Amino acid sequence: MTQKISPIKKKKRGRFLASVLLLALTISSLPGCSKSGGADSSGDSGTASAKGRYIEEDMELPLGDGEEVLSLGQTKEGAPILFSSVNNAQVNRYEYDGKKWNQTSLDWLGQIFTAQNAVPMEVQETAGGVQYIRGMSDDGMTHIARGGEGESGEELQIPYLSQDTGMGFPIVTGFTVDGAGNYWLQIPYQAAAAVIDKETLEMLEEIATVQNFSMMNRLIFSGNGTVAVNTEDNIYTVYEENRQPQGTLSVKKKGQACMCSDDEHWYIISEEGITRLTVGNDAQEVIMDGGLGAMGSTVNTVMGAVRGNEDDFYVLYYQEKAGTYSLKRYVFDPEAIAVPEHTLQVFGLSDSDTVREAAIGFQKSRPDVKVEFITSGKQYGEITSDDIRTLNTELLGGKGADVLLLDGLPMDAYMEKGILADLSETAEAIMESDAYLEDILKNTVSKEGKIYGIPIKFTAPILFGNEDVKKALASLDSLKAFLEQEPQASVFGLADKDYIRDFLFQLYQDDIFTADGKVDQEKLASLLELAGKITVNAKASLFEEDGREDEEDYVKNPFINSGFSTMIKHPEGATTTDIACLADMMLPYTVMRQENLMPESVQGFYQPRGVVGINQNTAQMEIAEEFVKYLFSQEVQSAQLDDGFPVLEAALQDKKREAESDYAANYYMMSSWDFGGEKIELEAGFPTAEEVGAFIQMCGTLTRPAKQERIIWNLYQEEADQYLEGAVDAKTAAKNIARKVDTYLAE
Repeated sequence: MTQKISPIKKKKRGRFLASVLLLALTISSLPGCSKSGGADSSGDSGTASAKGRYIEEDMELPLGDGEEVLSLGQTKEGAPILFSSVNNAQVNRYEYDGKKWNQTSLDWLGQIFTAQNAVPMEVQETAGGVQYIRGMSDDGMTHIARGGEGESGEELQIPYLSQDTGMGFPIVTGFTVDGAGNYWLQIPYQAAAAVIDKETLEMLEEIATVQNFSMMNRLIFSGNGTVAVNTEDNIYTVYEENRQPQGTLSVKKKGQACMCSDDEHWYIISEEGITRLTVGNDAQEVIMDGGLGAMGSTVNTVMGAVRGNEDDFYVLYYQEKAGTYSLKRYVFDPEAIAVPEHTLQVFGLSDSDTVREAAIGFQKSRPDVKVEFITSGKQYGEITSDDIRTLNTELLGGKGADVLLLDGLPMDAYMEKGILADLSETAEAIMESDAYLEDILKNTVSKEGKIYGIPIKFTAPILFGNEDVKKALASLDSLKAFLEQEPQASVFGLADKDYIRDFLFQLYQDDIFTADGKVDQEKLASLLELAGKITVNAKASLFEEDGREDEEDYVKNPFINSGFSTMIKHPEGATTTDIACLADMMLPYTVMRQENLMPESVQGFYQPRGVVGINQNTAQMEIAEEFVKYLFSQEVQSAQLDDGFPVLEAALQDKKREAESDYAANYYMMSSWDFGGEKIELEAGFPTAEEVGAFIQMCGTLTRPAKQERIIWNLYQEEADQYLEGAVDAKTAAKNIARKVDTYLAE
């Protein structure tokens, strides 16, 4: 099986050019709609007397209706300036005087871009007040206009911009001017920065850069006459006015970043925070932790940054899904507590965007608390038994983090051994404050009427396809009877071995384990035999030949059949997938529309995500409870993240508006599969608001948490594979699984 999935964003030319991206993004992975270190915590406190750190201040943007930010810059005196476009035509300039924004229009642009049908995309202003506007026309050609206040503008006739690259015109995604007045063009698809002579407009040289297929990533930055170019991964080379290398900057960059400078240093603003750099020195000094500011939020993309005159920074952010912008000022406050008095440790086997988002907001409201979110550094499906055993040893010894994300952990054992604090009152207070999906909050980690863990998000598996197959999946016995009547039935259309193995175990797990936790070996052997038959009938070998399971980003999810699109060719089957965000609905709902199918829940299952619990032995119970409550606030639940659906009903209902947003209207996927010669091609857009509404209604009916205790699942998968590969028979595999599970539970 071969597969290509290309997510394409059909943004306005001011942000993306769909035809260009379609050429560049030939293969992309489907976006997931999901720091190493120990979890030891003793509630360490910082030194309360130490003072002085950067704090974040909100700044109001002066934008009107139809106005979109183009660039952030600064005057010769260091005042921040914003450039915006109105309806892709008029360009405005706003200068901040310390109290208010003062607006002027770049009237010199006149008809320059109108004649070319070009859309403004970026504005740069030199220390001398000369302004340059970079735009793009319908044919993908870049245009650069030059002018200034009280002057007539002109388009720079740069020959390089009109040359044919074999894929159209050079795609310029960034522009700057060096101290000598020469022009630097960022050409990321060709992995180059072109330097253009200010007089002749001919190319002086082409400097190799890293290759990047995003039109939003910045690879060149100007600073006091010099230019920093991203020449290698995590390396920027700084060039003097004469284009000779001054030296290099070693950076630690995660996600999109921007750079700025002063007379002595460069600064990079990224998810890591604000880091001070020195040319020729690999040392990096983080002067503001990203966890304390908006740059650490996965909702925000850093669009621009400038260094002010008061030891301060101005940083522009873009919120892609919402289509909004925000501006923050970072100023050094000598009276602010340098090291928070309290440190709250949060540990999870896998990362959580929602928890990271919450940590930023919580620390802003509680500057005396530092939230440390520590993970194993692994994806959810990559967790090993050793990872969990190490954590268990710490927790049973009365140590460990203050707050725990219980996903993949032995929740029942933790409740039994008194590791988890009773959150019943906390959960009750949360549910009294607003309307939530109460079944999900109450049912996930509870015992004898008490709640010990609460999921902050969830995913919703869906089932669609042949009605007879869906009925057969109701129980282990009914599936067995169905295959006895239809011995050649594929059941799932085409499906890979891991999906068949894991989905059946998830579906019938409650039947296989008796009330006392023992494995019913007879039922387990029956399940394995059914999995073996279906593996052959569903042509699982096609997926093994493709090597998908060896891909680095491949994470096993028991509800995701990567062959769900084969319902188009195999309507005799039924299949499932897991929905964590609206983008996850795009391809399966396109298949269902084409085949006139309707989705339904998988026996009422939901997959809890970010199941939060509190360590009974924490010395910071009050702060831990406050943080847990904050995770369920409107602010956190409404953040436009794709790591699961919110349990707050109002935030869940807002997903209908997301389906009607400009972001949704301009986003589609092109996918193709080849299953042993069976070719399927799909073009998929966002689901409709009506489809999202029906999905939300289904979410309100979900009552069964799908739990995967990683150690038990790892034991099952290892032995089940022995059977599916023909090394042992089903009874032996079931016996081995039962023995190993008994040994683990006795530990």
